[in-house]
Order: sequence, then structure tokens, then C-alpha cells
Amino acid sequence: MPTRGAAFVMDSRTIEQIREELDRLNLEQVASLKKATFGGLSASELLEEETRLKRIREVSADYLAALKRRIL
Repeated sequence: MPTRGAAFVMDSRTIEQIREELDRLNLEQVASLKKATFGGLSASELLEEETRLKRIREVSADYLAALKRRIL
């Protein structure tokens, strides 16, 4: 499995693997938002959240590209 936070030009993972990572990242983000709402985040947790949001954008783009390849 690719390392977390790495950018990929050509992603060789299956659509299901990409979707699973995206689901996991989104669940982590929801938990982080709940914590931020009810207890606040430390500086390191805020940095982790920013890194996770960047990865969510990357994996979302990978997922859309994989879906487009499947259609074509």
C-alpha cells in the first residue's frame, strides 16, 4: 500500500482500494471535527488535520481518475 501523504501520477491501486482509503480518511476527519468542536485541537492535531485534508483531496482525485479510466 502506498505511504500516507504520497502523491501519485499513476495510481496502480484498484478503485475499491482507493475508495477504502478515502472512507478511512473521511472517518478520521469526522472524528477530528467532533474533537475540535467539543474539546479543541492541539497544534500537532491541527497539523495532522491539515495533512489529512490534503490527502483527502489527493485520494479523491485518484478515485475520480480511476472511475474515468473504468468508463473509457
